[in-house]
Amino acid sequence: MRDTPTRILHAGSAVAGIGSILTAADLTVCGSAGTLISAALATSEVFKNADNDVQVAALRLGDALDAEMAKCDLTPGRKGIVLKMLSHYWPTALEIAEGDRVATKVLAQMVDRIKDKPLDDDVNDRAVGDFQAIVGPALETALEPQNESEAFEQVALGRLNQILDQSKSTGGYQRLLDEGITEKAIIRLAQRIAADTDDVGQAWIELQNAMDIAVRVQAEGRVGSNLGDFVDEVLSRVAELTREGENAAALARIEEALAEQDAGTARLLESGVEVALLERDTAKAAALLVRKADVEAGGVARFEDLRVLQDVYCVRGRDKGVNLDLELAIDLARLVLNRAGNGHERGIGGNELGIALRTLGERESGTERLEAAVVAYKNALKEWTRETVPLDWAAVQMNLGNALATLGERERGTARLEAAAMAYENALKEWTREREPLQWAAVQMNLGNALRNLGERERGTARLEAAVTAYESALKERNRERVPLDWAMTQMNLGNALRNLGERESSTDRLEAAVTAYENALKEWTRERVPLQWATVQMNLGNALATLGQRESGTERLDAAVTAYEYTLKEWSREKVPLQWAMVQGNLANVEMAFFVKTGDAARLDAAEAYVRAAREVFSEGGASQYVGMADGQLARIASLREGAAG
Repeated sequence: MRDTPTRILHAGSAVAGIGSILTAADLTVCGSAGTLISAALATSEVFKNADNDVQVAALRLGDALDAEMAKCDLTPGRKGIVLKMLSHYWPTALEIAEGDRVATKVLAQMVDRIKDKPLDDDVNDRAVGDFQAIVGPALETALEPQNESEAFEQVALGRLNQILDQSKSTGGYQRLLDEGITEKAIIRLAQRIAADTDDVGQAWIELQNAMDIAVRVQAEGRVGSNLGDFVDEVLSRVAELTREGENAAALARIEEALAEQDAGTARLLESGVEVALLERDTAKAAALLVRKADVEAGGVARFEDLRVLQDVYCVRGRDKGVNLDLELAIDLARLVLNRAGNGHERGIGGNELGIALRTLGERESGTERLEAAVVAYKNALKEWTRETVPLDWAAVQMNLGNALATLGERERGTARLEAAAMAYENALKEWTREREPLQWAAVQMNLGNALRNLGERERGTARLEAAVTAYESALKERNRERVPLDWAMTQMNLGNALRNLGERESSTDRLEAAVTAYENALKEWTRERVPLQWATVQMNLGNALATLGQRESGTERLDAAVTAYEYTLKEWSREKVPLQWAMVQGNLANVEMAFFVKTGDAARLDAAEAYVRAAREVFSEGGASQYVGMADGQLARIASLREGAAG
């Protein structure tokens, strides 16, 4: 027999583990409505004690079997025989592995087992045919990758396991159970979020928000509305459906109720918004919010009232880090824009849409939202011209520059960065130092960032020199006494530009100035106040010190660089930010190699190799192939240094 791939066997074990759950579950046939396999699975004690991945696989296959049972025209008796067969002839991990997760192959092995050891007289040729007709399509659904690739699916499953574990360790999971929400509903909620969200930390934020909504929906169903039995019955039914994770059905019930009578419309709409958000259907939630605003206005809500409503979700999504709120703000902004009655309102709507899109786009790895933000800002500028509303025009130019700059940072070319710099320069035409000193300073800093990014991609130093000038201009208004945190941010960016220049020059003056700028930043960006920013400055300070140390005869600067990197690691831990942690390991390796060059101490190369291998492991796990290549380059250099010393 050929070797069974570990990856496939592990994936198969999750599905095969359902066998014990299914056997323990009380499976019943519910007439023409089909079976309730997934519900029976979710209520069994075996399910409750199973690992997260087994629970997910159980629900996935249970749902698929429910769907096939509902579609078939078998009598209840024949369905019952199929269920009995399922409880005894569940696919094993080995069958799934040897079948390479191909449904037809797995099913064939299951049927062979049925024929080898028939359960009883009910398991005849007709029953086997029924079994194949139902289980075959269900296996196709359950075993096929749910995303673009199985690798992506496994990553999503990893996120799901982590956020479910967090919900259990923090009490959130139990909180939902105490509200009567089933484990099936909780897992499906987390599964949806894990699939939609790339980052584990962000997924956890989204799940906490969803759990809060779920609790509110349950409370709505219990409290009563003082609006009559009809509304109370609808809210109670909605709570019942969401307890089982049937959010789409709950939303449909609300829409039916809204069509049946006007009494309690606002309350039903409010509940509908909550359920739509549980379903992560922000377009539906936005439409319901606008409809509610219209009802409360007694006709058509004012544009300004809708704009304020949209801003509430945009600010909450920005400040609390909830992407779902930002998605809702985007959908609301589009509806608000459609209500604009004149050019000024269209300018407001376009700018607000751009802000929501850019805020979410900066958190995502793709560029679609940022591209849409650029379009929104450009549309706003068609209405808010420099001649009619110069300060508003400047504000949109600033926002446009920010979106273009973020796009430019993610692309290899320079066109977006050039366009960003132009937008910032436009903003400075009206946001002058005399008229708007702090806004002027903010634009100067952002202009400096765009110029520095351009300078890093060019051989010359003109752009970097211009970036330094822009940062120094910003510091004329962003002083430590007036805006200490903004002053620290500008100092860090100034340090980066000076370090870039210093690395290209033989003199160490710029590098020394960079060290001073970083040390200034640390005076306000303290670990206690802003730990992640503090760590970032420590990392950059380490880089500047390491470069100085390589150029000097002594090792004092190298020692200081190591200290700065070690400070960085106090916040950039492997558990919290693995890729950043790995980058610091690589930098420490470079310092160890520099020590070896100066001292000839072979132990330094051993230390360097240990750092690189630790970093390479993390890069490899994260699929960061570019950084894996860089680590391999470091290992090659270490080997070369060893050979040179031996020779």
